[in-house]
Amino acid sequence: MLFAVLFIFFSSVDMSAAKMIDAEYSGIIEEAVKKYPYISADGSRKIIDPALIKAVIYVESRGKPDAKSGAGAYGLTQIMPQTAKLLGCDYKTLNVPENAVGCSVKFLAALLTYNKGDITKTLSGYNGGTYSTETKPTEKNGRLAGKIYENPETKRYVVSVLRMFEFFKGFGKNEKMQVKSNICLSLWKKC
Repeated sequence: MLFAVLFIFFSSVDMSAAKMIDAEYSGIIEEAVKKYPYISADGSRKIIDPALIKAVIYVESRGKPDAKSGAGAYGLTQIMPQTAKLLGCDYKTLNVPENAVGCSVKFLAALLTYNKGDITKTLSGYNGGTYSTETKPTEKNGRLAGKIYENPETKRYVVSVLRMFEFFKGFGKNEKMQVKSNICLSLWKKC
């Protein structure tokens, strides 16, 4: 049963892109999150979970360093020119993974500090604009009320990144579970 749930949950994940992101960018991400912590609601310094950065990279570019959107967002983490300038990042070099990851982590750390560690509001700000949840938040009741910019693209983005965040948090475990499940199925055994 657990395998069926995991299979459905992760079935649309491009595993080659996920593996590449994990293999190619883990070291860069580890360095960046140490360099740019955020201030949590209780005033302590916190390190961003590297799985969040991997999720942003996956959703934004599938790990392609030279990705560029029609709106002008650039690099692995799709930083807009005005955001790069505000953060003191060189927009023209965001195709260099270290630069893109560093700029993105700096931005996410600032957003997490501003949003008191709320990842949902932070991701909404990353995609929809820093103050988007204050200018036009969702109005419905529930756990996400007031936390996501009222924009269909931003809603999809937040859900996609959160989904991939959970995936990358258990990335090695998920692969082992899938291998075990495949062995169990091929041997017709109940594991």
